[in-house]
Amino acid sequence: MTARTEGTFGVAAPGARAPDHDLIIAGYGPGGATLANLLGRRGWRIAVLDVATGIYPKPRAITADHEVLRTFQECGLADSIDTRWAHPGTDYVGLQGQVIKRFYPAPPPEPLAWMPSWMFMQPELEASLRKGVSRYPGVVEMLGHELLHYGQDDDGVTASVRRLADGQSTTLTARWLVGADGSRSTVRRQSGAPIEDLAFDEWWIVVDAWVRGPTRLAPRCVQYCRPSRPGTYIVGPGDLRRWEVKLLPGEKPEDFASDESVMKALSSFVDTTHLELHRVAVYRFHALVVERWREGRVFLLGDAAHQMPPFLGQGLCAAVRDAYNLAWKLDGVGRLGWNPALLDTYGIERKRHVRTVVGHAKDFGLIIGELDVERARARDLELGALLASGQSETVRQKFIPGLEAGLIDHEEDRRPRPGAGELFVQPWVQDADGFVRLDDRLPPGFAIVSCDEEPIAWLDADTAALWERLQGKLAVVTWAGMSVGAKAPIREAREALRVTERDGLLTGWLRGHAARAALVRPDRYVYGFAKDASHLRGMILDIARAVLSR
Repeated sequence: MTARTEGTFGVAAPGARAPDHDLIIAGYGPGGATLANLLGRRGWRIAVLDVATGIYPKPRAITADHEVLRTFQECGLADSIDTRWAHPGTDYVGLQGQVIKRFYPAPPPEPLAWMPSWMFMQPELEASLRKGVSRYPGVVEMLGHELLHYGQDDDGVTASVRRLADGQSTTLTARWLVGADGSRSTVRRQSGAPIEDLAFDEWWIVVDAWVRGPTRLAPRCVQYCRPSRPGTYIVGPGDLRRWEVKLLPGEKPEDFASDESVMKALSSFVDTTHLELHRVAVYRFHALVVERWREGRVFLLGDAAHQMPPFLGQGLCAAVRDAYNLAWKLDGVGRLGWNPALLDTYGIERKRHVRTVVGHAKDFGLIIGELDVERARARDLELGALLASGQSETVRQKFIPGLEAGLIDHEEDRRPRPGAGELFVQPWVQDADGFVRLDDRLPPGFAIVSCDEEPIAWLDADTAALWERLQGKLAVVTWAGMSVGAKAPIREAREALRVTERDGLLTGWLRGHAARAALVRPDRYVYGFAKDASHLRGMILDIARAVLSR
């Protein structure tokens, strides 16, 4: 097993011309900006292209979850983002105005140390992300530029780019190209990636409005599951409120071209007297997932790779997950010399994950948008009974799966071992200035995290050497409120982060998995749980085979 040593980061292989950049990102929305932040802080030379000359000034995405904030934390940006507006939860209302389903954020404790779901203004969020990108001199923003086409070979990618202001064309070279260029992606179209259609195709009006006076509004978001006019009400940040209204049979998008027609549609949900329209758009909601996420040195990300109805609030979240998953793998291959085959796991992991999320979003859309009165009445009876009996899942985060394939610990039949692929928790730990989130003390990369010293001593000379080549970290997070089994004598204290947690979150979590340690991936997903020395060493060997060998 030998580590890759040729093709040092940012340097061309012998005889090849050095590329202009390490990476070209086509598309500068939240997904592309997150990727630029994650790799910019690791020293990557990046060109970010976008046809727009600035940030779109009105809201589009409006909600995200704690995993997104944890990713922004890794970018060093979470504290600069406005997180004042917690998601209030959602009630599904049936034909008689009765609640038939509830869909609420997870209750405390907060396993990732961030609120489970939150509301935001997308222009402000994008401004924070782009300000973060500006910290890195190696990242070049090329706004008002259009990607025309690209070519690739074994050494890199060549992209033809046109400046829209004057039509001048230029050619860029890079080691890789990422298409984060939205639902009409030029990169996806040229790559020829086939698309799986999950059979959801509906027209909806999306209306953002400011509340400018006394208006009776629900304290929570509401899904109006009524055949006469299905709709959604969303409690946005500050005084912003959103309604999503389904077009009925016979209606066309152009029927809602005037403010008067939009207000008439809204009037069945709310008194519009004190509403000031901010944005009106008519969308065709789809449920789509690309089949092929990688073509050689070219990758798809965000809406270029998947589109989903908005009923789970996961569109932006999925793009940010794409960015984090791809970023650490590109960095490992490009800068650390890891096995290029690792990049294949990006599509394997993200396609399966996002397909599940898109499927859930579609299912919720079908519940909300039912137009047949008798079927809606039967739906209300069924869902109402499940809710009353406690059988209905009401926690929003339970519908977001972990990883089910790819670089995770698995059985001989390739099924994930219990707990492999779930998100690693983030406890608050003691710092000189008080308590901080664990990720702020634990450097990026692979990590072995335990609640006492013994698992750290399980590494023998061979696995310790492999762990060092992987640039893996060790962390011992103790809690005064609970002991963790018998402690073997430690002959040699290895270098590790040693901190004390505040609430016992990690200690209880490991106990819940009957584990002594967790082996965590760079994107803070769990590779696997170790119950003993043999298992921990075996997982390190498996990772080394996948990551270090060629």
